[in-house]
Amino acid sequence: MAPRGRARGSGRGAEDEGAPRRRRRLSPEELLDIVMADEAEEVEPPRVVDRSEHEVSRRDIDPDALKILYRLQDKGFRGYLVGGGVRDLMLGLRPKDFDIATDASPRQLKRLFGNGRIIGRRFQLVHIHYPNGKIIEVATFRSTGESDRVERNGELIHRDNVFGTPSEDALRRDLTINGLFYDIATFAIIDYVGGFQDLEDGLVRMVGDPVYSFREDPVRMLRAIRHATRLGFEIERETRRALESEREEILKANEARLLEEFYKDLASGRSRPYFEELDATGFLELLLPSLTATFRRRGARRGRALLQESLERLDERHARGEEISHVLGLAALLSPLIVPVTETLGGSGNEPNPEPFREALMPALERVRVYRRDAERLWHVLGAWGRLERAMERESIPKSLSRRHYFPEALDVFELLSEPSDELDAFLELGRSLPPPTEEPPEPKRRPRRGGRGRGRGGRGGEGSGGAARARGAARSPAGGAERTSSQESDGGGGRRRRRRRRRTSGKRS
Repeated sequence: MAPRGRARGSGRGAEDEGAPRRRRRLSPEELLDIVMADEAEEVEPPRVVDRSEHEVSRRDIDPDALKILYRLQDKGFRGYLVGGGVRDLMLGLRPKDFDIATDASPRQLKRLFGNGRIIGRRFQLVHIHYPNGKIIEVATFRSTGESDRVERNGELIHRDNVFGTPSEDALRRDLTINGLFYDIATFAIIDYVGGFQDLEDGLVRMVGDPVYSFREDPVRMLRAIRHATRLGFEIERETRRALESEREEILKANEARLLEEFYKDLASGRSRPYFEELDATGFLELLLPSLTATFRRRGARRGRALLQESLERLDERHARGEEISHVLGLAALLSPLIVPVTETLGGSGNEPNPEPFREALMPALERVRVYRRDAERLWHVLGAWGRLERAMERESIPKSLSRRHYFPEALDVFELLSEPSDELDAFLELGRSLPPPTEEPPEPKRRPRRGGRGRGRGGRGGEGSGGAARARGAARSPAGGAERTSSQESDGGGGRRRRRRRRRTSGKRS
């Protein structure tokens, strides 16, 4: 691909040698040309694994991903299948995603694919959309991150989207087994990081220095454990040493990302080995101290046995192809906290009673910042426990319970956390034979508009931008509330002052 012409300095700014250097942004295409021209010759050649030496076949690649790769090739760009898709194909597994990396910029990709959308700000990539919600992610090769500034012809160039070369892109990846590229033009595997050998040896190894990698992004520690437990691989020695020394860095990770990682692993079908490894390496104690404290308080054997049994049942459910909701996953993970509460209820009461569960679970839910919608759903489901036990004793389910929107999920949690028995099986069969619930789930509360006129800036009830901030805090907090700060108070007053000014102005005009 021939580099585009770049305009040199001209006019008064170029003639005045004493003038300060002017800074400007280049287009993504120009930046990509600069990086590739300057750095392409400085890397070691990769290992190229010929088609006869691996099992990856085009028959196993998503047809739409193949079309994207061929279109890139036809238009003169390089395009590789990358990451977990290549790893899974080499292991004989069905990939969940077929991600693609290319030397085409996001703007060029948008021109090539009419169904593509550019997303992201810090690093843009393109999502190519297909029917039924399928999305294939196409990203431009990323730089190693050391080239966030380029000085060329006396110009200091700053940029957010740092594009690079295939070798740099491979070095930016977290694990060596995720750093392999499949070339559709030659059917070869391109390996810059030693991932091919690690796949053959069954090793999980970080790309580069694991200590630096974990400090840069602590969530990579959980990803290393995840891949080891899902694939049955060993964690390489230096990587394991870094996991132990940098373990407390996980407390610096973004809470929302940690929660999403938990949800992902609870629904993976390999939740038991994953959380057992988190427990063995000390990460579970750091992330959920109230859960591991229960192990010690109630006896390590019983507490851990409850957790292992619940996660095992969760994995069996996944193997049967059944859905694992966020609430069901949380119930399995927090079973050592939930089951002792259920033992005190004794099948009593005809009304929902979530308060005992709320008291037992709030420290854990606040620690991982469970979304308010998931916490509220969990209270509904667990609050029905006493009524479900009573219904099982009477072998009859009242309509006042079965019509509730949370009834099917309450049955799933009841099955997950109860001791197996013929009586339980008969009760579950009865509950699942009933018509679907007639009650509609409550509508999620909408956030007030940020900015604008009218009620969005301090309408009735005094909820201006301060009220919006409280609503945002309530949406994230399991407790359903947030503190009102002085700045929020002042924003609400500002809204009232603006309304008064508008009324005075309209009065003068009339």
